[in-house]
Parts: sequence; C-alpha cells; structure tokens
Amino acid sequence: MAEKAIPVPRMEVSLQRFDRVLTLIENVLAASTLGLAAVIAVVAVVLRYVFGIFLFWSEEAIIYLIIYSTFLGAVITLRHNEHVNVDIFGAFLKARGRRALAVLAASLTVLYLVCIGYFAWLLLFEPFSTSTITPSLKLPLWVVEAAVPIGLTLMLLRALEMLVRNARGEDAFAEAKRSILEVEAEATGLDVREVERTRRELGDDPEENDR
Repeated sequence: MAEKAIPVPRMEVSLQRFDRVLTLIENVLAASTLGLAAVIAVVAVVLRYVFGIFLFWSEEAIIYLIIYSTFLGAVITLRHNEHVNVDIFGAFLKARGRRALAVLAASLTVLYLVCIGYFAWLLLFEPFSTSTITPSLKLPLWVVEAAVPIGLTLMLLRALEMLVRNARGEDAFAEAKRSILEVEAEATGLDVREVERTRRELGDDPEENDR
C-alpha cells in the first residue's frame, strides 16, 4: 500500500518560492555587476598596453560597478549569516528564549532597513542627485546612488523572510549550514549530484585532491 505524501503547508511553499526568486535575483545582479567590472578592467588593460587605446571611462565604470556589487553582495552575506554579530545572551537562554531573541533581532534589523532605506530612496530625488553628472560616463548621479536603496531593499526583503522564519520557529539561516555548491545549485535549478559528478569527471573534486 503506497504511503500518502505529507502535504506541505502553503506558507512554507510560499516561503520556499520567495526564497528561490530572491536568491536568483541577488545572484544574477551581484554576479553581473562584478563580472562586468572584471571584463571592463581586462579589456581596458589589453587595449591600453597592446593597442595603445585608452578607455577614459573604464575606471569610473569599474568603480560604480564595484559599488553596486558591494551592496548586492551584502545581501548575499546576510543570506549566509556571515555578517559580524556578537551572540552573548543566546548562550544563556533556552530554546524559547533564543527564539524570542532571534525574533527581536530580526525585527530591529527590519526597522533599521526600513528607516535607512526610506532616506536612501529620498536621496535619489534630491536636486543634487538629479542635476549632477558624472565626469566620464555623463550619468546622472542618482544612477550611482541607486546602489544604496536597491541593496537595502533587497536586504529588507531578506530580513522579512528571516523574521517570518524566526517567528515560526524555523532556521532563518538554513543556507549557512550547507555548502555554497549546494545552495547555488538549488538556486539555479541544478542537481548538486550532477554538478559533483561533472567536477569528478573533469578532475576538479576537492575531496580527491586532498587525498
């Protein structure tokens, strides 16, 4: 007799779907900005020292892309629970107390991001931001400043997810206990076993190399 599948609560399905979408957005944006900065840097160096062509706008573009990648990378760091934190009181509390403390910490994080994010978005509409033009790329300054509110908004969405998971008594940092390979494979819809099998076939298996 076939066993009945255990139904997954609708809230959990929604959280999983939200997590996958947000993870994909974070990864694509962070990788794109940092990758584009690296490509521009390499192309600029090759053109300058091989062909004598100087891309006057390359340095400015690289700086702005790194600024974006920094704020986007901060969101990924939060996802993996790698921001600096000092957990003093949690060591003296039982499970229920640690849960309450986690909810309080997540609530304060959400409040902080709402306040700072609000003023960051307001900054984009200041006359100085709309009228000032960057020296080389001739972009409005708000295009560069947008890295701050975009990063804070994505971080707020991630913090809200953490708050909900903490309130439900779940682990808000499940990805911190898994390898980067497992997390990123899941986010891109790949099977981590297929990735590991491909790495072994290519001779890039860390476990084999350590032996």
